Amino acid sequence: MIYVFLVIGSILTGFINTLAGSGSLIMLPLLMSAGLPATIANGTNRVATVVQSIIGVGTFVRNKKIDIRDSQLPIGICVIGAFIGAAIATQADPKFLKQFIRYLMIVMFFVILIKPKRWFKENDIASDKHKHPITLTLLFFAGVYAGFIQAGIGIILLAILVLRADFSLPYANFIKLVVVLVYAIPVLLIFVSQNQVDWKLGGITAAGQGLGAYLGARFASRGKNVQVWIYRLLLLVVFSAIIYLFRNEWLKWFN
Repeated sequence: MIYVFLVIGSILTGFINTLAGSGSLIMLPLLMSAGLPATIANGTNRVATVVQSIIGVGTFVRNKKIDIRDSQLPIGICVIGAFIGAAIATQADPKFLKQFIRYLMIVMFFVILIKPKRWFKENDIASDKHKHPITLTLLFFAGVYAGFIQAGIGIILLAILVLRADFSLPYANFIKLVVVLVYAIPVLLIFVSQNQVDWKLGGITAAGQGLGAYLGARFASRGKNVQVWIYRLLLLVVFSAIIYLFRNEWLKWFN
């Protein structure tokens, strides 16, 4: 039965990760429910991340003409941070990872709520803010976090790329996928070198997330009112993540 949940959960994760982010908050608990320790689940989840990123970027490119030449600097800075974060993650305390994600999601929920109209820009790149030192610094630390745990990185990257770099939401989504794709394979190799990957479960979830990524990228490049729907999905995903991560506290409060 756990394999059924893994397949369904991985398809949903791929779709959510492509349009918004934080799909790993679904995947990591499922992998741990399948018997994997938190550190192994974190490494195993990177297998599916590689597959969904390849399919997501490929689908975007086929369905919409997108030029990333002007975004190579922020992409590179973020990727460098990811390598550092992955090296840290192999030695991390699982309890610390869980606590960090919990409170980060609360912060991100309010970040998304602030000035919602800023999420609905029409131009892909509205200024040169994506080259500003502050933007690059934020992207570097976002990269460190991405390599560190992955869960929630989509939300963080979209917030920086839209609110700080002044990208449109659909374009920011594509850049987010490119960033993840570039660092995903080297980061996976770091986890492999530490024997922190379960290839059987990684293969199952990779197939599901690949399908979900295809569906998500196709919708993002062809659907109507994409920015509005992505924004709504962002809010829903982060709010749901907060409910899930603090579920024990809610249960104690109601009891």
